Amino acid sequence: MGKKRHKTKKRSISKENAGRLPETAARTEAEGGGEKAQRTGRSKYRLAVLALVIVAAGAAAFFFFKGGSGREVKRDENFNFLLITLDTTRADRLGCYGYQAAVTPNLDRLAAGGVRFENAYCQVPLTLPSHASILTGLNPVRHGVHNNGNYVLGQEKITLAEILKEKGFATAAFVASFSVDSRFGLDQGFDVYDDEFETGSPFKPVNSERRADKVLDAFSAWFAGLAGKQFFAWVHFFDPHLPYSPPQEYMRDFAGRPYDGEVAYMDKYVGEVIRLLEAKGLLDRTLIVAAGDHGEAFGEKGENGHGIFIYEMAIRVPFIIYHEGNVPAGLNLAGPARLIDIVPTVLDFLKIGVPDGLDGRSLVPVVQGRKEKRREVYLESFYPRENWGWSELVGLIEDGWKYIQAPRPELYDLGSDPQEEKNLMETGAGRAAEMKSRLEEILASAAGTDSEKRTVSPAEQERLRSLGYIQFAGGGTGGSMPDPKDRVGDLQLFQQAGNFESEGDHASSERIYKELVDRYPDVADTHVNLALVQGRQKRFDLAVETLKQGLEAVPGSETLLVRLGHTYLVMDKLAEALEAMQRTLIVNPDNLDALTVSALIYERWARLDDSLSHLERGLAIEPENEFLRAAYARNLGLSGRVDEAIEAFSGLARDYPDAAYYYQNLGIAYGIKKDHARAVENLEKAIALQPNPKAYFNIAIAYREMGRIAEAIKALEAFLSNPGQESAESIREAETELARLKAELRAP
Repeated sequence: MGKKRHKTKKRSISKENAGRLPETAARTEAEGGGEKAQRTGRSKYRLAVLALVIVAAGAAAFFFFKGGSGREVKRDENFNFLLITLDTTRADRLGCYGYQAAVTPNLDRLAAGGVRFENAYCQVPLTLPSHASILTGLNPVRHGVHNNGNYVLGQEKITLAEILKEKGFATAAFVASFSVDSRFGLDQGFDVYDDEFETGSPFKPVNSERRADKVLDAFSAWFAGLAGKQFFAWVHFFDPHLPYSPPQEYMRDFAGRPYDGEVAYMDKYVGEVIRLLEAKGLLDRTLIVAAGDHGEAFGEKGENGHGIFIYEMAIRVPFIIYHEGNVPAGLNLAGPARLIDIVPTVLDFLKIGVPDGLDGRSLVPVVQGRKEKRREVYLESFYPRENWGWSELVGLIEDGWKYIQAPRPELYDLGSDPQEEKNLMETGAGRAAEMKSRLEEILASAAGTDSEKRTVSPAEQERLRSLGYIQFAGGGTGGSMPDPKDRVGDLQLFQQAGNFESEGDHASSERIYKELVDRYPDVADTHVNLALVQGRQKRFDLAVETLKQGLEAVPGSETLLVRLGHTYLVMDKLAEALEAMQRTLIVNPDNLDALTVSALIYERWARLDDSLSHLERGLAIEPENEFLRAAYARNLGLSGRVDEAIEAFSGLARDYPDAAYYYQNLGIAYGIKKDHARAVENLEKAIALQPNPKAYFNIAIAYREMGRIAEAIKALEAFLSNPGQESAESIREAETELARLKAELRAP
């Protein structure tokens, strides 16, 4: 449960109600909008007086800022910070954003007591890259994470957690989805990164998740042990994600509206997190940001879910800043805000220097009512390109207009056309050209070129092409990749297959996936999806053939190789599984599934050194992984490295005190070392937790060596009463020893 990859970087850091959250009537203002000169003068006078007071008082713990309209904002280096991210949450499905059917009292109260941004945007409608932007303050084109699953945030990137950790904060994250698992690099700077979805399991399926109540449990356990230390905590809720399946009570209360039920269930646990702060008296000392990572489509533009398009339903998100008594209550701001603005905004509130080079800007001046330069919103999605072979989409929102670069570009006036129904490319060609030019500047800058240059050179085009921005690297409209808009029918077919799959109708799902494989033979995911549903029908030989066909079309695909290895493993074809996983490691030496499977197979073959080397590589990526730690400790024991095995099993027993297996192995290891007292201590704990034959057998030996004959006899009798799967040799040995000990006990 600890930090995954500790590293040092050289850098310059220039039940339903949340309780006592004020029910303040909202007031709506546009960004900027200064006051009349007379009021501005009074504001300046008050600021001058305040400055004198601060100087006279010496070093103050905090001070207020007021903008042109006189709104007060408190900044303080002693604040805590709580980040709550709401996965797959549309802004227009919360009560505070005007949805009358919502049951979101806790988020609504945060908005009523804080600042709500009416038009807030993610930068990409996918979980991993969006959270990378949230934690770095960078657009995806700058942090380099463009999709779920196949990207890792580079160690050279600086995260908010690293900045705050350097300032002495206790840092912890509690995430609910494999999409943001530590292996993807978001754990940088966190002392604790809790991503345990299936504790003890050797693998984390890509759809691994946990409900909000489990996230709360993890956060609560950590929070209870803080002991007053200043903290940064990130709490991630994933519930409103497909398939929509809230707990039964919410499914009943939101009949026909399961998404709303998921949002309501999530909101309940937002309230529980807030109540924990309040119970410790920390609510007024904690800055809270609650934001969606991306939205969700309900059939608009032909999409259900998210990831393909960058239309409003997928990119407009809730964004709330709450700090009891320290920000204007009930303030609604109409101007755009971006998830990349979170890092500089938080650092501004905490009086910490904002690093140079961020794409985001602090929203504190906006909250104060100051006029500022416009905020342009960069958008992208690589999902259509990388998952379907369609064109990527890149876009820009500026001054209420949205431009989407695609094989057939789009331009929308969001003010008059919020549903994006009227493409104005013909009548707005001039504006579209200007926005495209600005996009070129942004992309060229990320490619290491002069951001002021408006014409992209051939060398720059090649760099952009290497980054994947085909449309800005000579692809142009009508390029080789199809426009996702022209593939909506195939998208809906894929979604239909997913629906059949979630309902357990694998035969119907298989039929559609076969059709998609025929249409998209060069797309790895089509073969993987088909193989998965074939495997769920126990047709593993057919799944293997599907995956092999995929590898003929997409040679060296990491996704296909891993799935092939897993399929062979299920079939108990170990040599074939190992061969597939070793091929995977050539493509990606850090593929955790390939390392784990290889280690397991080598252990089965008693090639302990090979197994250990793969375990060590896996633990370097994910050192808190319980399964890998247990396999590593077991390997040490089997290799005769008993002291190291004891150290490894002791750590596991400390972290998982209810797991009998670790105490049992500690007892056996201490017995090998002839430390019989410690052997008995640990074996007694194991038996108290989960009686089992192996523990009884080994504790009997330890009792015997300590001269505790009567207890040894009882332990052997317990073993023989239920020997389970223990060997016939062990049973005969126990019977012989029991008879001998009984005779010894009877002897005068």
